[in-house]
Amino acid sequence: MSVQADVAAVLARYDEDAWVALANRGLLRRARKDLESLDVRVAAEHDTEIEVGVGDVTVRIGPSGPGEATCTCPSAVTCQHILAAGLWLAAGATATAGTQDADETTRVAADALHAELMAIDAATLTAYAGLPGYRWACQLLDDADEPPVLSRDGYLTITFARRGLTARYLGGGLDGLLLDQVVPGVGRFRVAMVLAWQRAHGLVLDPPTPPRSRGGAPSDVSLSRTESRLRLRRTVAAVLRDTVRVGVSHLSPAIHERVVTSAVWAQGVEYHRLALLLRRIADEVELLLVRSARADDLALLENVAVAHALVAALEATAGQEPASLLGRARTSYDPVRRLDVVGLGGRPWRTGSGYQGLTCLFWDPAGARMLTWTDARPDGLSGFDPRARWLQPGPWTGLTTPAAATGRRLVLTHAQVSHDGRLSGVESTTASGVELDGAALVDALPVRDTWGDLAVRRSTGLRDVVDQSSTWTVLRPVAALPAQWDGASQTLRLPVLDGQGDAVVLEVPWSRLHAHAIGRIETLAGALPRGACVVARVQRVRGQLVGEPLSLVLPDRRTSAIDALHFDPDPRPAGGSALVAGLLAAGAADRPTSPDSAVDDPGLVPAPVSTLRSVVEQAAQRGCGGTVPGDVHSRLSHAHAAARAVGLSVFVAPDAALDPAESLLRSLYLVQQVERALV
Repeated sequence: MSVQADVAAVLARYDEDAWVALANRGLLRRARKDLESLDVRVAAEHDTEIEVGVGDVTVRIGPSGPGEATCTCPSAVTCQHILAAGLWLAAGATATAGTQDADETTRVAADALHAELMAIDAATLTAYAGLPGYRWACQLLDDADEPPVLSRDGYLTITFARRGLTARYLGGGLDGLLLDQVVPGVGRFRVAMVLAWQRAHGLVLDPPTPPRSRGGAPSDVSLSRTESRLRLRRTVAAVLRDTVRVGVSHLSPAIHERVVTSAVWAQGVEYHRLALLLRRIADEVELLLVRSARADDLALLENVAVAHALVAALEATAGQEPASLLGRARTSYDPVRRLDVVGLGGRPWRTGSGYQGLTCLFWDPAGARMLTWTDARPDGLSGFDPRARWLQPGPWTGLTTPAAATGRRLVLTHAQVSHDGRLSGVESTTASGVELDGAALVDALPVRDTWGDLAVRRSTGLRDVVDQSSTWTVLRPVAALPAQWDGASQTLRLPVLDGQGDAVVLEVPWSRLHAHAIGRIETLAGALPRGACVVARVQRVRGQLVGEPLSLVLPDRRTSAIDALHFDPDPRPAGGSALVAGLLAAGAADRPTSPDSAVDDPGLVPAPVSTLRSVVEQAAQRGCGGTVPGDVHSRLSHAHAAARAVGLSVFVAPDAALDPAESLLRSLYLVQQVERALV
């Protein structure tokens, strides 16, 4: 078979999508016009490539396809002449094969391409991308939360949905793997695509050797980080035990300082997940210290138990920590050539650690996930107001304001997306869009009519990291109960019901940034617009479904079909919210009767488990440092034995030699896992 026949056979597999991925749609149109006006011919044939004349330029192309072809024109990238030459050769091959059975030809071609990828060994991949590139590709697949999507038709396709990256293999070896966007280090991505295809079909190549210093021993930098991580794990474990030993209900500023210092230290040694958890604990301790109405010592205890278990897991895997335990740096973004999203509204916020900002939510239909964009600044920074930011320019070229994204289908070009679903506001991203009516929005969104399976994606173990963007959902309730203000927690609660009577309690805690949303939601009580959907972040808290409302989707509207509760004015004439007016004037409101709006799911958690939780919480709130020796161990032993008696063998007898604070945190973490597994 001649080189020209080999090249033509590869090019014949290219369809419209493959050609567009190679360059862009406009360049493809110009190449087709060149075929009509220019003389195209085979100028020469060599051992590994052929020369095709396109007008007065020459294209050199081999069996690896047009991605590696060169042209004598000044263009430094794939040009219209390369596309024209490829289209011309493909047309000749198609005409030759026109009499054959199309389905059979497609199947045979796909089988041949599959065999080519499966035959590539580790030595070939290492030689192609280098040992660092091969290591990087293996780590990329090991760290992936979900496997890539594979398909085979006339050619093979591998898609990493989270990265928005698709590779097409139409033949021609590793150089023939065609990526649909420009990425740094294309060779290592091609290696990753081959490994992904092989692993999906049961072939796992030998892992690469770990990097070592020149002398074969760990480097000074590696030793320094290893020692620092060891000291950090011991320090964090001690401060977490001290929070329980002192009592989470009456912690001191010294505990807060130790947690803050540990969080900074954890970030420095690249324990990103632990650092985030410690920052969250520090925020909760600070709320307790200032006696905020939003403080919750039991919520703090929950996070302390998780952090304690995470430290233990890091200790057990020291030197070989899986990526799921280490976490990822928040500043890591991946390029996406094109991203289609739907704007769902925004919310202003302020944290206890001194930051404020605006977060906007977007639905990514292709990736079936929610994405967020955030603009944040230190609290008190002059000139920045989270509410005013809603109507200020940005975040991307072509979008006038964040508010302009709401209710529109946007096409983002050259977007940057992080692993956990955050969009970067870089100026190189451009946006264009069109407004959707209410019916089109409802069709495009993942609407839920029942709440039975909500929040089941919560983590059941340290290796199962929760994607926070996955907690956002779109609810279509059939009714709403009256909204009630809880003066003790300073929170407005609005239960919304599905057709089976299950409730999600929408909650908005008091803040001047949330005053507008509280006034809006107060007027919704029992009067949700017909067919309206609620965009909310829903989580299960101690057996209860609790949601944070963001916006309404109104299917009957032709324009402005999304009502952003934090920003849009109330369409109904009214004199304003008396509740909000009173809170703004006095800083607090008389405490009305609080409804029993949140009821634990009956029968899901056995009584002995609930009893064990109560034992742990009471001891941790009081503090176990001054208790009678053996008292905590005795109560835990009885509670564990009762849990074992109902078949929960995971609750083994606690070790009497352990520090009581250690035993309490271990018991609470076991309770958390059992509750989540059952609920």
